[in-house]
Amino acid sequence: MKILIIHEIDWIKKVPFEPQHLAELFSIKGHDVFVIDCARPNLSEIYKGMHTLIFKKYHRLYDDASITLIRPSSILFRGLNRLTHFLTCKKIIKKTILENEIDLILLYGVATNGIQCIQLSKELNIPLVFRCLDIGHQLVNIPLLHNIAKKYEKIVSKHATKVLATTPELTKYTIEMGASNLNAEFFPLGISPQFFKPVPKSESLAQNLGIKNSDKVIGFIGTIYPFAGLDFLLKKFHIIKNEIKEVKFLIIGGGPHFNEIKSLIKKLNLESDVILTGFVKQEKLSEYTSLFDICVSPFVVNVITDRILPTKILEYMACQKPVLSTPLKGTVELLPDESFGIVYSSQNDFVNTLLALLPNTQKLNELGKNGLLHIQENYYWDTLTDKLLLMFEDIIQKHSKKRV
Repeated sequence: MKILIIHEIDWIKKVPFEPQHLAELFSIKGHDVFVIDCARPNLSEIYKGMHTLIFKKYHRLYDDASITLIRPSSILFRGLNRLTHFLTCKKIIKKTILENEIDLILLYGVATNGIQCIQLSKELNIPLVFRCLDIGHQLVNIPLLHNIAKKYEKIVSKHATKVLATTPELTKYTIEMGASNLNAEFFPLGISPQFFKPVPKSESLAQNLGIKNSDKVIGFIGTIYPFAGLDFLLKKFHIIKNEIKEVKFLIIGGGPHFNEIKSLIKKLNLESDVILTGFVKQEKLSEYTSLFDICVSPFVVNVITDRILPTKILEYMACQKPVLSTPLKGTVELLPDESFGIVYSSQNDFVNTLLALLPNTQKLNELGKNGLLHIQENYYWDTLTDKLLLMFEDIIQKHSKKRV
């Protein structure tokens, strides 16, 4: 198959997640994969951004992968990069489809290039699969753009050939947004055991980070959004310190709320207790996770988060680590209880639950084993990629029959 993946993030600079894994795994399995992304603002490369760039034989995660990454021209100034991409990308998408005889479009995101993809899908009679990872328009804070993004999300959900959502709750959401019951379905997130796996505790890394063998380590990995719940946990960290003297909170990641969290750590005088690393390379994450005694996902439960399953939870489990999470509906639906390696607690009880779990090594080990077994049986990308490719072939065949 010839697959075109459309995304509205920077594939070279953004922390890789599902789309990058799938693109490269598709190519390893013998398919021709083309990707159109959107460059991040960068004034030092503003001249380069004025030209469409093509990176052939590109890969970032798997050495034997090879995709073609295409970057439409845009003005790499904050705010203008998305706007100019919105205005210029349709021509490049169409050119890519026609020149490479694309069989199927896999669309991630809607605000920047979703509407153009739907138009071209209809114009060129090519099936389009929309991968719904979250409630996209809720991540847009500017009221006018929020409303436009919601409108586009409805159009994409309604007119996509197939909608694949990452949780059953998100599947219901896409139907609420206009997808049909027949065309919308749940397809799980995946994990690569090459990057997320149990490894022995890295004593050298612990030493470099100032973590002692006697320390209990609470861990968080991921993009730091305002709804991540880290500020709530930091404000109550003194309660944890009062009960467990030797404890560290290791936060790995960056993002929109990073500077606020960094300032809060300083304000609360937690610099010696909380370690903030920023983003680290994906191939290093298992080593960092090896230091955790327990992993947390303290997300605020709201309209953005409640229907999702944060990928970080699956990554923790793949590293055989126990998880404490707030009870998001989308997560509880798929991982209902401790036999899946996870414990739930509301924010009101989160610290008390954490304090009860941390000293209980036997319980933590049991949770870690349960979580890893569930990931191995249900979430490894190698198996899921094959299922997805079979689904794509079926979609293409059915679409071809309709054309005839």
